[in-house]
Amino acid sequence: MDKERAAKIIDYVVTRTKPLWETWVHQSYAKLDDIFLARAFEQGGFQANIFHDVLKDKGIASISSIGQVLKIYQGSLKYSRREKGGLETVFYQELRMGKYGEEGKRFFESVEEFIKERRGKPGNKFWKLLWYMLVACKFLKENYQSSFKEYLKEKYCDYKGVSYISDTDFCQISAEEWQSFLDKKKPWTELLGVGPNVFDFIIRDVDEFSFNKDAYKLDYANLRFFKVTGIASLVDLGDRHNVVNFLKSLDLPNHYTIGEINTGIYTYCSWTEEKRFGFCTDKARCPQCGVNEFCEKNFQNLNLSHAKRKCR
Repeated sequence: MDKERAAKIIDYVVTRTKPLWETWVHQSYAKLDDIFLARAFEQGGFQANIFHDVLKDKGIASISSIGQVLKIYQGSLKYSRREKGGLETVFYQELRMGKYGEEGKRFFESVEEFIKERRGKPGNKFWKLLWYMLVACKFLKENYQSSFKEYLKEKYCDYKGVSYISDTDFCQISAEEWQSFLDKKKPWTELLGVGPNVFDFIIRDVDEFSFNKDAYKLDYANLRFFKVTGIASLVDLGDRHNVVNFLKSLDLPNHYTIGEINTGIYTYCSWTEEKRFGFCTDKARCPQCGVNEFCEKNFQNLNLSHAKRKCR
């Protein structure tokens, strides 16, 4: 693999998927709290954005409503599969019976509908991620006016040693200043289940932000793409900054942004989009790929656990 072939592969993949991903990448700062709820727990194959639609149908698609569910909960906030890992567990049956209020009943109904009607894919960490969602929203409700936006602004104010920042000034933070803030404050640490990768995913597509141009979620689909194609031999997948700098150095013909590249690769290679694309998941699909002659097709011994651990 060389950089010329890598550029051809990536440019093709992002261009091929553009009609789909271009409907996702423009998000409004005004909707940042909704973006948090729809994206923060989209991990391990869980289509949290579709679950968010189910929550909308039930009238509880807000941090405030989800944060209300655990208001009177007295048990441990640690996840227990035995207690919280299924609709028949004690916690979910208590939700069903109304122990945790109307919001709790509707949350149970949302989970039940998502699973039984197959509204979306739950992935391999579904129950744990639902619990993380409940705990994180409880934290934001009790401490930050039920707002991820307010949480971010207060964390940044703490970093700067000031008491207030306007929305306009917050959106205009420079990329260098934002990176310094992330390095020193690591603002994801208080949000259960959210790491630096997912944090980047939450803020990556907000149009008003000046600082998110290099945000990159190095998810499983992206890791698999780099490994299978052979591009992994050119870059250290354990360091997102190195990955971003490598992608910038390719100078793609269509001049896609880092976020667009990130989303395009995900769309092309994720399990959640396997019906439309699903490449780099099965060698049998390779003949349908327009750049398969440049690809190394490294399907053998495809073990990404080490890289995934380093990226978290």
